[in-house]
Amino acid sequence: MVDTVLGIQPRVGGTGGGPTPDEIVLARQKEILDSLPECIDKNTGKKELFKEKNGLLPSLTTVLLLEMEKFNRLLKTMETSLKDIEKAIFGFIVMSETLDSMFVSLQNGTVPENWAKVGYPSLKPLASWYEDLKLRVEVFRTWLVDGNPNAYWLSGFFFPQGFMTGSL
Repeated sequence: MVDTVLGIQPRVGGTGGGPTPDEIVLARQKEILDSLPECIDKNTGKKELFKEKNGLLPSLTTVLLLEMEKFNRLLKTMETSLKDIEKAIFGFIVMSETLDSMFVSLQNGTVPENWAKVGYPSLKPLASWYEDLKLRVEVFRTWLVDGNPNAYWLSGFFFPQGFMTGSL
C-alpha cells in the first residue's frame, strides 16, 4: 500500500519551501556516485590465488572470480545509470522508462529496478542496501588482495551455492 501511495505522489514541489523531486534525486545521485566503490581488479590480487594445480585454478579462486564479475557488472550498471539520470534531469538525454523508474526509486529511497536486475536479492531500502553493497565489495576486494580468509560471509555472496560447491 505504501508503494502505491509513493508511486502516485505528485512530482512537483517547492511550494512548502522543501526541495523539489529533481533536487532530491540529484542529491542522492551525487551522494551515491561520489562514494561508489571502484570495480574489483583481478590484477591487484595475490598471485598465490592464481597458481594453477593440474592446469586448473583452485575452486575457491574460481568462486572469487565469478563473484567479482557479478559485483563489477552491478557497479558498472550503477555508475552508468547514475550519470544518465543526471543527464536526463537536465535534458541532455531522453528520460527513458528505465530512467524514469530509477528517478522514482531514488526519490522514494528504494533500490532501482535496473540495479536489482543485476544485483543480489535484498529487501532493504536504498540507504542500507547501498551500505551493504559497499561492505560486500570490500570483503571480496580484501579476499583478492590478502588471500583466502579464515571465515567467509556466506550471505554476502551473489551465489552462495557456488561457494558451497567450491569449498567441497
